[in-house]
Amino acid sequence: MKFILFLFFSFTVLFTYSQAQIDQDTIPSQDSITLFFVGDVMQHAPQITAAWDTAIQDYNYLPCFQYIQPYWEKADYVLANLETTLSDRNFSGYPQFCAPWQLARDIKQSGVDILTTNNNHSCDKGENGIRKTIYYLDSLEIPHIGTYTDTSSWLSQTPLFIRHGQFNIALLSFTYGTNGIPVTHGQVVSMIDSSNMIRQINKAILNDATNIIVIMHWGIEYQTHPNEEQKKLAAWLHHKGADIIIGSHPHVVQPLEYITNGKDTTGITVYSLGNFISNQSKRYTNGGIGVHLTLTQRKGRTKYHMSYLSNYVYRSEKNGSLQYYVIPEPEAKHILGSQDAIRYHEFFTDTDHIIDNKATKYTLE
Repeated sequence: MKFILFLFFSFTVLFTYSQAQIDQDTIPSQDSITLFFVGDVMQHAPQITAAWDTAIQDYNYLPCFQYIQPYWEKADYVLANLETTLSDRNFSGYPQFCAPWQLARDIKQSGVDILTTNNNHSCDKGENGIRKTIYYLDSLEIPHIGTYTDTSSWLSQTPLFIRHGQFNIALLSFTYGTNGIPVTHGQVVSMIDSSNMIRQINKAILNDATNIIVIMHWGIEYQTHPNEEQKKLAAWLHHKGADIIIGSHPHVVQPLEYITNGKDTTGITVYSLGNFISNQSKRYTNGGIGVHLTLTQRKGRTKYHMSYLSNYVYRSEKNGSLQYYVIPEPEAKHILGSQDAIRYHEFFTDTDHIIDNKATKYTLE
């Protein structure tokens, strides 16, 4: 079922960008969609080395995602932040990331449907970095948003619409900057800029978006609470029409919250999802959360339900090299046992304190 949905989404979003026409007689009075957001997909040099599979003479990232994959399968769409450029050669880790294109191939095969590409590392490899990243994502038929080879593509492909039953969801993405590296003339990285943001929000409204989701690359690295600028910007975005805001960049989890108006819930803000996968190992950085959202349309109104899944990045040394695995909290004891127990217990406990009972925990039913 998910495969069929993905093909439909790829065709309608990547190639037509037109409003789906649905016979009113076939629309149920209630409809729902499930979205699963995960954080920063990073590629430090040791991760690239670990991904090389001598048996098949190719880069192989599938083992990294094998334990998290079942948690994605029930979601209609899984979204992640690709915080690296892609290429077929000259790979590098921090501070200028460039990963094998097979990373995107394998994360798609594992269940990720949509990638955001605009963040502070978008320009790490200059013009070729943006061009090659988009080339490989398009070749793999992975819908993406955030960086563009030219202005025409940027104007025509934003917002990115997810059309599903009664839902016409507009997806927008913005970053605070590109680490001081200038964007090559002609290319576009979608930036946090009031005029740019208002233009895209208004376009979403004009195209009858039922919901507006804004992906924000913002905040201060390694801070477990949002700063005042994030709070003010989130409030401004909600006021302008965004109902869901999903943050990344700090490399640690930050709080999440429901937005309310009296007794009504009108939206959601997740300030930072933290790292999905990386080589960072200091406290708070060795994992992140996935946020599972269920949106239900009933009589023209959206109801929101949010839950979260903590994931720990386990680094296993085998034959002198590291292997990386994303371990969901419910599976940690079964998979790891006493290995790394102190560290993963610390991470899960820290995360629960940050979330502070603002959402329920997501589990497989």
